[in-house]
Amino acid sequence: MANNATTQKPSVATPSSAYLRMLPRWKMIDALLGGTEAMREAGESYLPRYEAESAKNYQVRLARATLFNMTEQTLNTLAGKPFETQIVLGEDVPEPLVELMEDVDQQGNNLQSFCRAWFREAWAKGFSHALIEHATPEPREDGTPRTLADDRADGLRPYWVNISPEAIIAAYSQFLHGKEMLTHVRILEASTERRGWEEVTVTRVRVLEPGKWELWAPRESGKDDGEWAIEAEGITGLNYIPLVTFYTSKRTGLMECKPPLTDLAHLNVAHWQSGSDQRNVLTVSRFPILAGAGVPADYEIKVGPNNFLTTEAAEGKWYYVEHTGAAIAAGQTDLESLENQMATYGAEYLRKKSGTETATGRALDSAEAVSYLGATVMDFQDAVELALQYTADWLGFEEGGSVVLNHDLGLTEGDAAELDALLKMRAQRDISRKALLSAMRDRKVLPDDFDLDADAQALEDETRESLGDLFSGRSGRGGEDDLPPANTPPEE
Repeated sequence: MANNATTQKPSVATPSSAYLRMLPRWKMIDALLGGTEAMREAGESYLPRYEAESAKNYQVRLARATLFNMTEQTLNTLAGKPFETQIVLGEDVPEPLVELMEDVDQQGNNLQSFCRAWFREAWAKGFSHALIEHATPEPREDGTPRTLADDRADGLRPYWVNISPEAIIAAYSQFLHGKEMLTHVRILEASTERRGWEEVTVTRVRVLEPGKWELWAPRESGKDDGEWAIEAEGITGLNYIPLVTFYTSKRTGLMECKPPLTDLAHLNVAHWQSGSDQRNVLTVSRFPILAGAGVPADYEIKVGPNNFLTTEAAEGKWYYVEHTGAAIAAGQTDLESLENQMATYGAEYLRKKSGTETATGRALDSAEAVSYLGATVMDFQDAVELALQYTADWLGFEEGGSVVLNHDLGLTEGDAAELDALLKMRAQRDISRKALLSAMRDRKVLPDDFDLDADAQALEDETRESLGDLFSGRSGRGGEDDLPPANTPPEE
């Protein structure tokens, strides 16, 4: 994490104001994508503690909460669609670049695999980056300038590095000849190193400027005093910073935007909180409360199978107070309402509309109907081609060439209207859940290999887990036979 500018003096690790504005959005998305464990770890950030709730009771409630991860499900569906078909390299891509695309990052990932991860992260966080790197060569012994032949002989080549948005703590640009050019970028890098018998996390900051780079590390002063020094530096031979940034929503500034799934994430957090309340009320309703009327306040009682309760008061009596179940039904209705709202998000991004604008604001031909997802794919195609050009620049080629990605993704207006009708029919219980999902699969909202039966079983398991605490003690056996069928509201 970058140094907090409010607690330490400014340094190379001081984040920009845009970074600080984006950070809360990224934290929420990260917690949701991390699943139940990450949401529990976040604690009160997304599951507030009630004013009169003890710390112990809060931890018990937090430990019961489970995440219905619609954010991750929607992200996986949307980000996976463009890569159901292969990226096609144009015939204008130089052959040496074609060969590099088989291991584009020197980590064994080809262009398809690298771009899938790049695109998915951008959809999750609003934008993501690819840095087109080149290993720093050793100078020739005779002092003469190195050539491309020297680099090839030494196995040196350009490669792509996926840089997460959280890693770039500051970036600045200026317009030159009507084109925005990056002038300064700072990248936070953390690595785990072995020192003796233990592991140590070392944080460094890479500074990029046109034609040069610097690597900064904390001074070896024995204390965290915010002092940094240059550990290594070099030149690139390029008159620009070879960083490609792909945005999935409209920019509000350099390295700043509202991630497209932000509102869905807020709904998912609301579902997390409502789900926690629901599980808590199920637990409370399971245990009837022993009450007494006409019994002295200081009367000491013992409850157990071999104890008998009495009271000398003529009007005294003992009885149990049980939950009516009304709150359970209300909570279940709230959860279903949130789930229905979340379910519509993926479909909306797939709805084809004439005259849709891409994430960068480039207007499409008004005669062409394209979905929001398809528009971002067109922008992503531009980003990949720019990365190819930067790769070509490293190798001394004039052109990097072109690529083609499938952007014909989404629902026609007719399909969207049908889907809206299906969702309404499902909400009114006119059709089954299986019928709805089958229709969504036919319309490519869900992948072709989506298993309806397996999903139904998973949902039933989740329902039984949620309601198990309430119904496990209602009969002598207390087993599965006591549970109601899935999706059946509890009796009041």
